[in-house]
Amino acid sequence: MQDALKYWRTIHAIVTGMGLLLIISGCGKNQGREVLANVLFLRGTVTLEGGNESMRHPQSLTTASNLAVGDRIETSPNAMAALSLIPGIFVEVGAGTQIAIEQLRVRKRGDAMVDAMRSRLATLHLNQGVIYASLPDVGSGQCELNVHTGIGTLVARRGALFSLRLTSRTARVVCVDGEVQWSSSRGQYTEEVPPGYFRDYHPGDVPNWNPKTALKPVTEDAGAQNDVAAALDVAAAFDQFALRVRNAPPLKSSIPIERRTSQPP
Repeated sequence: MQDALKYWRTIHAIVTGMGLLLIISGCGKNQGREVLANVLFLRGTVTLEGGNESMRHPQSLTTASNLAVGDRIETSPNAMAALSLIPGIFVEVGAGTQIAIEQLRVRKRGDAMVDAMRSRLATLHLNQGVIYASLPDVGSGQCELNVHTGIGTLVARRGALFSLRLTSRTARVVCVDGEVQWSSSRGQYTEEVPPGYFRDYHPGDVPNWNPKTALKPVTEDAGAQNDVAAALDVAAAFDQFALRVRNAPPLKSSIPIERRTSQPP
């Protein structure tokens, strides 16, 4: 099952990533470019508040919306939003969740068309709720997603599939595939969460526990098992989307930003 999951996640990354390589091929050498995120699909009521002064009034998020750095998204109960932050970095925003986009940036190796990506970096701030993220293990260069919270920061790299659930008292990290890293908000400690394990982090945690006993197998907790199942469903949904768009034009999320618009050209 895990091999099949990785295979389809790889197809998804290749399909959506090709559009990025074609469209930003004219970027300057060694220069990072900010890009727009794409909304893949929605369910229920999802609100967007733009980061620009002229767009700081709540509006309904749609699949035609462009998402830029500074934008904030909030899902109502029973709602969700599936996003391609950058090709190769996919996130589902779960029900009752609030996030803010802090970084969407790519760097390319000059005018190369093979192994052209030097780095793909996305950063979110999770205020409350749950996100599921998939970073298929494909391509070259750095691929990294950072998720800030009031309790700490999660860092995921290529090959990771995880969930992060935040309440006022706890941040639960569940690693399904790959490996993720958690750092406390005060920089007191950093630890790896391997696949098949989870941990609940709290504001008062200190670096004096034994990580081998603090980390727990997902098989020991029903809630963690539910998060694993949800993350696998999310990855499968992204894969199905990739198959539908394989022969479609490049996604608008890959367009280097020239000016902010609320609708695609």
